[in-house]
Amino acid sequence: MKLLIGAIAAAALMSVTNAPAKAASSSCMELSGKSAAEVRVCENRWLGNLDERMDSWYRRALERARYFDQTARVKGEQRAWIAERNACGAKFFCIRRAYVERIRALKNYVEHV
Repeated sequence: MKLLIGAIAAAALMSVTNAPAKAASSSCMELSGKSAAEVRVCENRWLGNLDERMDSWYRRALERARYFDQTARVKGEQRAWIAERNACGAKFFCIRRAYVERIRALKNYVEHV
């Protein structure tokens, strides 16, 4: 009985950890035409969560940038970051590093500008 419960718990854990991201900043409904990095973000829960955090900080940065007439700068940096992230292809750790660095930069901008 304990073995059966352990097997069920392991199966449930595997289904959760491999579950696609529930929502990312871009739509995951249609994956055709997306970059390999975007597909990986949609298919991976942790990357999807990072994407949501990054999106939240990006929105805050845009709001803050409006006060200082820096909206174009923040948008340009975001476009450059997207190209950098997409250059990772489907490499999990490269994508994760890109998100962590971008979140750090956006947070720093919001908190110190």
